[in-house]
Amino acid sequence: MVRTRTSHIILWPSYFDSTKSRAGGRRVPKSQAVQNPTSQELLGAIESLGIRADLHSDKAYPRSWWGWEGCVSVEKNFSKTELIGKVASVLKQKRASSTPKSD
Repeated sequence: MVRTRTSHIILWPSYFDSTKSRAGGRRVPKSQAVQNPTSQELLGAIESLGIRADLHSDKAYPRSWWGWEGCVSVEKNFSKTELIGKVASVLKQKRASSTPKSD
């Protein structure tokens, strides 16, 4: 079960998805969001911050229960808002460095 104790925060890829509206679950401004992030990408971004996290790939975001996008459980070292902001900037940075540059 993903429902956590107070020592963990759950982060869903939808929080960082630029294709979603705020009502659809996005929690960051579109300028900080990326298109269709995966739970694996999210886990990589969190771990690159030096934070321990666990991947739950068999879970569905409650607002879109029909899609199994997975989630990441993170030890609570920051507030959820602060953590989301840090992860969003790392995701954006990783996506920018992985996209091929056109000449």
